[in-house]
Amino acid sequence: MARVFVAVPISSELQKEILGWEGGFQKLPVRWLSGKNLHITLVPPWEERDPNEVARLLENLRGTLPQFSFLLEHVAYGPNSREPRLIWAEGKSPQSIIELKTAIEECLALPIDEKPFRLHLTLARFRPETFSSFPIKKLDERVMWEEYVTSFVLVESHLSPQGADYEVLYEVKL
Repeated sequence: MARVFVAVPISSELQKEILGWEGGFQKLPVRWLSGKNLHITLVPPWEERDPNEVARLLENLRGTLPQFSFLLEHVAYGPNSREPRLIWAEGKSPQSIIELKTAIEECLALPIDEKPFRLHLTLARFRPETFSSFPIKKLDERVMWEEYVTSFVLVESHLSPQGADYEVLYEVKL
């Protein structure tokens, strides 16, 4: 069984911009995601017997949806400020990303997620119990990180004690 999910990959240009921003926060005791692991999750992880079959199904979406862009405008602790466990960047969800997510869920015959999609990019992870030792308790950074989306990817998550590492299994161009 493979643990897979569907995501929007982050371009190398935006990866560099993000890694440059992170340089100012290296004193925080967190596990920063490497550039290649940065992504926007569209369909959360599930256990899959046949990732090749998932890739074959996703191929049906090639060229059927428009390319689009999104803007990440704010970096904060998440997913909620009372019990943070992430550093993430957030932005308004363009209709195009919601339509892409819905098309993927329908293509894979997955249950449609009824919760509103929250555009976010995880930058770092940490254990909630370590937050009390952080030198910065409030993180409220304005950013202007724009990404132009030309594809989405099927990703396998490899879990280890050092954290997850992600391997792109298949890419579908919009």
